[in-house]
Amino acid sequence: MLLFDNLSVSVLIVITIAALLTSSIHGATGVAGGFLMTAVLASIIGVKPVVPIMSVALLISHSSRALLNIKDFDRAAFFAVVVPAVPFIVAAALLYGRMSSSLVAVLLGALVLLSIPLRRWARSRKIKASRGTLSGAGAVYGFLSGISVGPGMLLIPFMLGYGLAKEAFVATLAAIALVTNITRLSVFGSTDLLDTRYLILGIVIGLLTIPGNWIGRTVLRKMTNQNHTLIVDILTVIGALNFFWLALR
Repeated sequence: MLLFDNLSVSVLIVITIAALLTSSIHGATGVAGGFLMTAVLASIIGVKPVVPIMSVALLISHSSRALLNIKDFDRAAFFAVVVPAVPFIVAAALLYGRMSSSLVAVLLGALVLLSIPLRRWARSRKIKASRGTLSGAGAVYGFLSGISVGPGMLLIPFMLGYGLAKEAFVATLAAIALVTNITRLSVFGSTDLLDTRYLILGIVIGLLTIPGNWIGRTVLRKMTNQNHTLIVDILTVIGALNFFWLALR
């Protein structure tokens, strides 16, 4: 495989460590790990292939995290988001193939960074989200998910405003993200965006996230809501700045 021939042992070790670390973060926060791994991978292999590769990896990661937290899953919130999201994911994923690498990097960075003021605004307004509100947010989330990794962060204020505690939030968002990646991969698989090399790399990264998710789940149960929010914000800024740097480079 040419992809692996071009990656040194030291780089493969970095990818392995990054997958374990970011999946632990993802398991503990419910967000952040996916786009952080995307940021690391984009620095190594380029921006354009990362969404298809991470779609494969996150399919495995979200499956394991959803199973680990299945007892806390909220079915009503799940369907309120997923039903309107799926058609928008399909439309946006088809658009992704026509975008330049620089545009993808800027878009990824901007979406991730904008999630911070959105969450803080929502928290200050003490949003009370109904199922209808969740569905509206799900449609926006669906479109952004078709062209990027990380829009799950935009669902945070609405899902928390719906009344989900941190365990239920992590479990339900994992199930939503699982459907998102299945849909996105269905589109990418019908194009040249996902070839055998990227599929294999995505599977390898995905398998590495399974132990990380277990570690993150253990940390989650010991984490306060205040620390949870602070950690997510810090990681958000780091990930966004990395994407902007890649766009400029």
